[in-house]
Amino acid sequence: MSEDSAKTLLEHVTGWEVKNEGDILKLHMAWKVKNFVKGLEFFQLVAAVAEEEGHHPDLHLVGRNNVKIDVWTHSVLRCLMPVI
Repeated sequence: MSEDSAKTLLEHVTGWEVKNEGDILKLHMAWKVKNFVKGLEFFQLVAAVAEEEGHHPDLHLVGRNNVKIDVWTHSVLRCLMPVI
């Protein structure tokens, strides 16, 4: 998917942005939580959904209350790669 196509789709998900890191497009969101423990509690909820879906985002708790999530997939690339 092109970066322009991804940005067009962002209109359907409030608060997320597209980051391009080394030609890998990632959905990114950052926000503040009340405190460190609330950040960990939130990550537990995210982890439960991620495990159920079999798709695991990068979760970052920076400092005591800065939460960041990056989501991307390699599944499209796997479909295009020959089986080794």
